[in-house]
Amino acid sequence: MEVTDAVVDSDYIHDFEPLDTDHNTHVVIDRGHNTIYAQGESSGAGTMLDIMERDGFAISYAEGPLDQSLDSADVLIIHGLPNDEIELPSGESLWRSPLSPEEVEAVVRWVDDGGSLFLTLSHFPNGSGARPLLDAMAVQFIDGYIWHEDTPSFDDPKNGRCSHFFGMSPEQGMVNSEHPLFANGLPINRVDYLCGAAVWRTPEDAILPFPPGTQSHLNGRIRSDEPSFIKTSDQYAGMIGFQFGGGRVVISADQGMFRDFIFTFNETERVHVTITSPDNDNADLFINLMRWLAVEPES
Repeated sequence: MEVTDAVVDSDYIHDFEPLDTDHNTHVVIDRGHNTIYAQGESSGAGTMLDIMERDGFAISYAEGPLDQSLDSADVLIIHGLPNDEIELPSGESLWRSPLSPEEVEAVVRWVDDGGSLFLTLSHFPNGSGARPLLDAMAVQFIDGYIWHEDTPSFDDPKNGRCSHFFGMSPEQGMVNSEHPLFANGLPINRVDYLCGAAVWRTPEDAILPFPPGTQSHLNGRIRSDEPSFIKTSDQYAGMIGFQFGGGRVVISADQGMFRDFIFTFNETERVHVTITSPDNDNADLFINLMRWLAVEPES
């Protein structure tokens, strides 16, 4: 099954009860690097922005270096940061993070001092440009294609090696309802997680844990002429959240689960696969994580 078209679901308005307090949390969104927000109206971020604004968040954009953009920020969003590719004289590629050492240190110190970070990742090289931030906070990240035998690839069930975890639930153990993000939050019964990567820190940090024995494949498709390097773990997660010093961090290894795209498969089947789907709670999960990031952690 092949994705033949993707359009933004620009008419969608999520139905929820906004906070009745004037918290005025200031969200700074990284647009100075090549995140999804640098893509303009085609970013698929409209629903996220609408939810934040209706829920009382004040939004601005960082157009320059992050180490010069955090003075008034309460929450920083870095969504989908690819690596930079530099072509060498030999024709080989030099891959490097677009984040400078000064930016990495400034962000980590800012979180330690009470700021909150929402970071989304994906496969190398299009979603792994923030790896230096993960290393600085001792977060493990493997930027291959996540797969489990009980959850075949939605695009190619026979040969694909990138699972679409549609229908993650507490009953399956794939939504960790004990995580503090869910305390007094909206109920989450089903999460759709598209072909993503894997992140982990401690079992307690896992918000969306993958099943034991989940694999990460260097390549998303397995053929006899295309071998794949495979790592298997019982600790992989699709999303984690943790307190870091005085601040909080949420990291997702799927940069599509909160975007408002409608996919067309094989030129015929239109599917709401992410935050605008009536069959999942992705939008409410986004509300919960933003509210959790907005609250000052207890000392």
